[in-house]
Amino acid sequence: MPDRDEKDARSATLIVARRLDRMRSGDNAFLAAYLLLCRKAGFRTRLVFAPKRSFGNKAWARIAPELRELIDEIDWSHAFEVNGIWISGSPSVWVNFGRRMVVEVGRKLIGRADRPYPSLLGATLTGTEAKATVERVNRHPSSLLTVEYSSLGPLLAGCKAGTKAVFLHDLFSMRAGTFEAGGRTPDHVVISIEDEAARCRHADFLIHASCVEQQVFARHLPKAAHIWMRPDVPRFSQPGGSKPVPRAVFIGSIHSGNVAALEKLRSAIWPKVRARVPGVKLVILGAIARTIATIDAQDEGLILVGQVDRLEEFGGKQAIGLAPIQFGSGVPIKIVDYLSLGMAVVATKEAIAPFGSSLNGVVVSAQSDSDFVEKVCDLLLSESHRQHMTTDHAELSRRLDNSELVEALFRA
Repeated sequence: MPDRDEKDARSATLIVARRLDRMRSGDNAFLAAYLLLCRKAGFRTRLVFAPKRSFGNKAWARIAPELRELIDEIDWSHAFEVNGIWISGSPSVWVNFGRRMVVEVGRKLIGRADRPYPSLLGATLTGTEAKATVERVNRHPSSLLTVEYSSLGPLLAGCKAGTKAVFLHDLFSMRAGTFEAGGRTPDHVVISIEDEAARCRHADFLIHASCVEQQVFARHLPKAAHIWMRPDVPRFSQPGGSKPVPRAVFIGSIHSGNVAALEKLRSAIWPKVRARVPGVKLVILGAIARTIATIDAQDEGLILVGQVDRLEEFGGKQAIGLAPIQFGSGVPIKIVDYLSLGMAVVATKEAIAPFGSSLNGVVVSAQSDSDFVEKVCDLLLSESHRQHMTTDHAELSRRLDNSELVEALFRA
């Protein structure tokens, strides 16, 4: 943690109820961007963990170094830190971990290890844990209090703070609607938009990852301020390298939206692209590569890379980033990563919608599966078109400027 001059710093508190191990997920990338904006606005930030829920199904956790350096103080009740690892001192957390291990062994024995567990994403805290979290927060009231997701919104009623905010990576009500419309089961607790608004009624302002969700939710909470937080634009060192042959790239962590997108890509899009551009390869980056069998990858023209430290090696003007997103909420961070890596990008209209008009002219929009195939093939076969559809860091940063949110934080 860097040294901080606390003399003139204002205090900010952020409450979370999830693990923060990895930076590759979109929610952690957004969280890091928000913490950085808080620091730029002069805040000294304390991170308060819900004491049990934040461990997930384990009894220990770590905090990604990229997040840790943006946090000035960590407050985790009934937990202690040993060499960067936070270990729970709560017997109930260890009991939950033991139960999960027994269930996991049983699932493997009966061949159900690949089935998803019931998700607590979107669920509010139990009464006891909620009370403990509020008491922890109120030991040191802050100028700005932010909670993550609407599921923590009810905590604001009992917390003391100058300004209260909800950081909405996703609107669960809208996320459920997209999954159900596509005939899929939502990967979180289902809630109506009216109930989700009620959870957030004690907030002074709400921070949205998607401008579409901002516009919809503002109609349900008209007295609060609603601000769209644009994704941070990462700065990569000289993307690309000397890759001589054009190729496509898909980046993804493992969640239902990405799984559905990759299924669509492999079944309805990529086979038709390969038929028109023989020998072309699709590089799969991120944890989602683990969901594909090696023998299937060989048959389908896929290169399974998985998680890497340097995405730059896979970017550049010979690469085309694919975002065939259909289900989910929030904003697909992968589009910004592709653009920052110097790639041309093809995305569905559903993937582009959360950005509003910000990316008009720099992302190729596909209106259907057949149109997606056509746009990808056009870019693979035309070097001039690939060159034309890349953008530099300065231009992308201008399009995704967060000055409105910075001003709101300065006023808090």
